[in-house]
Amino acid sequence: LIKFLSIASVAQVSAFGFSLGKHNNCRAPTPCITNHPSALRNNTPGHCRTKLFASGGFGGASSKTKNKKGKKSKSSSSPSTKKMNPRDAKRAKQELTERYGGDIGKGTQDRIQTSLENLETHLREAAELHKAITQFDALVAPMTAADKNRLIPAAQTQIAEEDRKKLKSIVEEHGLSDLDLHNVYQRITWDAAADAKATQADIVGNKMKSDLQERITKACTVAVESTESSDEEGAVAALGKVLDVGCGHGAIVRSLVDAGLSEPDMYVGIDLSGEMVKAAVDRYGSARNGRTGKGREFVADDFYTYDFGGDDDGVVFDSVIFCSALHDLPDMEGAISKSASLLRSKGGKVIVVHAQGAQHVLGQNQANPVMVKRGLPTTKEWGEMLDDHPEWGFTLEYEPADPRSDREEKEG
Repeated sequence: LIKFLSIASVAQVSAFGFSLGKHNNCRAPTPCITNHPSALRNNTPGHCRTKLFASGGFGGASSKTKNKKGKKSKSSSSPSTKKMNPRDAKRAKQELTERYGGDIGKGTQDRIQTSLENLETHLREAAELHKAITQFDALVAPMTAADKNRLIPAAQTQIAEEDRKKLKSIVEEHGLSDLDLHNVYQRITWDAAADAKATQADIVGNKMKSDLQERITKACTVAVESTESSDEEGAVAALGKVLDVGCGHGAIVRSLVDAGLSEPDMYVGIDLSGEMVKAAVDRYGSARNGRTGKGREFVADDFYTYDFGGDDDGVVFDSVIFCSALHDLPDMEGAISKSASLLRSKGGKVIVVHAQGAQHVLGQNQANPVMVKRGLPTTKEWGEMLDDHPEWGFTLEYEPADPRSDREEKEG
């Protein structure tokens, strides 16, 4: 998946990733495409003087985040990193299975179905129609007209068209949007899975397999480094804030702390799922900054529409990180645009990391196009996106690894 890497650490990184940086020097080991000077004009106050860095990712040699004195940052509020002992792990698994009615997979599906049935009638009907139409469109999208005529019964096509008319009528009557319908399934699914995901993470000490964890650690290191530095001239000071989009149960809080995010109030996490956020608060929300008295902030809301506050230009964060999350958002372009609007004008970073790679996301899209609308943007698509938005001032500095490539196999 596309990851955004800090220029300061890009030379040490060689896996599939990107960094949205705002006017740092490029010390790239490979040729890069820089943005046209006209794109750097401040057409959008405070936010358009920005570069977008796309690299091979996070599979290279590891690096340690250091504070300004050169020592690795520590935090008294670091979340637990210990794997459960076998007895506690067995008990936790048993209790989790019981909470899901004896089978976690079936229990999750039952929770999803119950939530759908509890929706208002018009919203439930709209969601079901949206799902049927999305699945049909995904089925026929790769087909030629001849193949579609040969493989898809006329009756099925007619049903799909009737479903579109019904959905359009409901949407217009109740003022619904595509985002509303997408969010229904996202929220319900992740609410249903939250307890299982969080408990399973607790059991293994909040760590993935070593190769996958290394990629996440590198992404978190980039996010943290941007909170410790200003732009070259020192004109734009670091704010000391990281935004974790699609934070779930706080899956990368530990990795950010290990990377040097030294105070709890430097972190804000947002997720559409209230149950995920509840799990995050239960695990990580008690830590406070001893000086300010403020703690980590977890928000259950829609990233696209939530108002994060900030200064007159909306600047709130030094870095915005999407860890296994960008593909769950229905409008990736809109997500990057919103992220850019939240970053300080120079030195800010957007980090997008999916440790399992772009091919994994394509598989998710094929298996469930309702939840994952598309794969991650390719290098060509990133270039087109940046060309379409010169006001961003972004530059694609490094190409992502291609799905199924040897590099992705090795590095994510």
